[in-house]
Formats: sequence, C-alpha cells, structure tokens
Amino acid sequence: MKQQYEILTTIRYRHDFFQALSYEGIGIRMSAATGKQLLNADLMLKQQASGFLLLYNTLGAGKRTRSDLLRDNTTLTFEVILKDPLFYNYTAIDAADISTQCFVFGNDAANAPGVLHRYPYADAADLRGTATLQETFFTKPFGLLTLVLNESLQDNYDIRFQARSSYWCYYLMSEQLAALPHPVILNNNGVSCFSEPLLASLPERNKVPVLVSNEPITLSDRTPDVLKLADRLPDESNKHKIIISQLPSPEINRISAAGRSWHTNGKTYSEIFLY
Repeated sequence: MKQQYEILTTIRYRHDFFQALSYEGIGIRMSAATGKQLLNADLMLKQQASGFLLLYNTLGAGKRTRSDLLRDNTTLTFEVILKDPLFYNYTAIDAADISTQCFVFGNDAANAPGVLHRYPYADAADLRGTATLQETFFTKPFGLLTLVLNESLQDNYDIRFQARSSYWCYYLMSEQLAALPHPVILNNNGVSCFSEPLLASLPERNKVPVLVSNEPITLSDRTPDVLKLADRLPDESNKHKIIISQLPSPEINRISAAGRSWHTNGKTYSEIFLY
C-alpha cells in the first residue's frame, strides 16, 4: 500500500525558564490501545525532543484529505511523562499535593488559544486528582494528553510552563564579606535593589548577614541583569566600592532551609551563599 504522510497537528513543549525556545523536560508515552487506534486510522506519531508530530497517510483508503480524517472525531489519549527531576524547583506551579494529582491537557474549546491547557501557562487549574480519573495507572503519570481529532483541531499547539519567581537572598558567608560595614547589592543602573542586611542563624555558625531582594526575581537559565555586591562608602550615599562585580544566580539543583526562621509565609525564596 502506498504511503504519503502529511502533518495533522504539531505539539511543542515550552518553558520560560530556558533561553532556548524548545523544552525537553517532558515527553509522551503511548499505550497499546492508543497505538492500535493510530494504526486503524492510518496515523503515525513522530516524537521529537521538544514535542511531537501527528501525521496522517494521504493515500490511505477513504481518508485522503485532512477534512476526511477529522470527520471521524477520533479521541487519542497519551501519558505525559516528566523527565526532569528538578522541574518543580524552577516552575511556577502552586500545587498542594502533586503526589495525588496529575495534569490534564487537551484541545478543549475552553482552553486558552493555541495551548493545551486552561490558561496561557499550565498551572494548578489543569491538575486533577488521580482518583477522579477514569484511567487506572500502575505508576502515576505526570499528566494525560487527550486530542480530539475533529474539525476544530488546530495545526499547532503548545504545552507551556512559566518560570518561578522568588526573593533572592545573598548570604555573606566569609569573614571578609561579613565584616563589610555597609554592604549593598546594586543593579545594572547602580541602584540598590535589595534590603539592608538581616542577620540569619545557620547551623554551627554565628549570625550571618543576608540581603534579600525587594521584589521577586524570575528564575532563568539566562544571565540576568548584572547584580553587584558593593560596600557603601561612609558619608557618601551614591558612592560605592565594588566587592563582587557579578553575583551568581540561584542554582535550581539546590534547596536550602537556611532562612526558615525569618521567611514570610506565602513567599518563595532562593538562597545564594557568597564566600
């Protein structure tokens, strides 16, 4: 039988944390039942690192055009798998108990334009308790993706995640840094954008000065606007001695409870230790 495939729809994964447009932290898994549906409908799934293509055979019997195929209202369900164990460290998801929930994605008409979730970014509104789902799982998936192949099916969809924002906390750990009389953190414009030093208690250490950002800062793998550690000169409000010309960003693979004693409930913090 002759075969000639064209794209029925394209699904792409996106995450604002990453500078690259593509995101490779999730993927899909297909059950035997869904595989049989694809075979019967003369469809083919082509997975890519940051998404997948759903293809149809234009020379298949009785389904030579896209419109012909979409009249059948076929429903395909895939498991969405999470490949990145650090995902929740840098993603803005406010979930009470992710262990009993999974995401539900799909091309529902109520979803935001061009995406497979309720709002422009996937969030807690797309989570469902696994006990409420019809499917049963040996291992709970990260999510379920349901595509209804009807005339409303678009050529392209995204699954998009938003990067987490947090209050950045710089700890002055070395004796030299802790002894600075007037430490400040300056942004690219030379403006102080962090609090006055607070004193934090750390295990087996004396109290350590820590400077906290005045506003949340979005986490990213990009190099942010340059932040500098400086010491304000005595009696000179706008003159500083630069101590560290470019401060590091938070590392998403590190989680610390260092500031638990003074953290404010409902706020997210990222700790960076300077030596």
